Amino acid sequence: MKNHVNRIALLLALALAISGMMAASAESGKLAEIQAKGKIVMGTDAVWAPFEYIGSNGEATGADVEIAQYIADQLGVKLEILNVSFETLTTYLVNDEVDIVLAAMTITEERAETVDFSDPYTVAAQYIIVPEDDETTVYIDDLAGKVIGVHLGTTGDFIASDEVNLPTGVLFDTGASVQQFKSLPDATLAMKNGELGAIICDTLMAENLVATNDGIKCFELVYADGTKTTEEYGIAMKKGDSEFVAKINEIIAPVVEDGTIDAWIIEHTELAAQVD
Repeated sequence: MKNHVNRIALLLALALAISGMMAASAESGKLAEIQAKGKIVMGTDAVWAPFEYIGSNGEATGADVEIAQYIADQLGVKLEILNVSFETLTTYLVNDEVDIVLAAMTITEERAETVDFSDPYTVAAQYIIVPEDDETTVYIDDLAGKVIGVHLGTTGDFIASDEVNLPTGVLFDTGASVQQFKSLPDATLAMKNGELGAIICDTLMAENLVATNDGIKCFELVYADGTKTTEEYGIAMKKGDSEFVAKINEIIAPVVEDGTIDAWIIEHTELAAQVD
């Protein structure tokens, strides 16, 4: 009887230990960390209207901020925004200084080596901006000999740099060059001052810049073979936490599917145009 009781006690102890380990496991990870601190920190670079920009109240706003606020509300926590330069966002994420990054960030294989991405929440393409009287066609080959402005660290930067600097690029040895900027408004100002022949950037950014600036026009970038540059935006998270990625995907799925995010993008395209 005594041995039987001892065995029961041992089994109970083992069960409690396993339960404790499972609880500890369930309580670990980014999701539990966010819930414990009562806030989720979003990293962004607020110069990407309509996705993120500084509103008339001096605070970051935009479609990506709407998404982050929606995520925070669904998790029952507050939203905190850290506004830093785009090229440093991944470092902040890896160092746990932000929990998520929303910055109109294109999902690429290269970035996916460093961070995890959510499912895409919108799709965009690369556009070319040129002065209104410029006769450049939609084809990237037409940018031969031009100074091309790009936002540092973006897809437009990668495309322009590869086409200009690599021997396989269509703009290699054509007199074309790439000038990197910390923001697209800075690049637009440089174009107005006659310093740039073209700018390459994402669809909605291009359309927003054209809507808010006189004397420029835009069109979708096309390669000589007719290929276009469709790309998907995702929420970046620190690599290795599949539970957190799954939760973010679960949260955003309804607002992707019902068109809410598209509505936010349209709304902030209009609002951003009103900001001085």
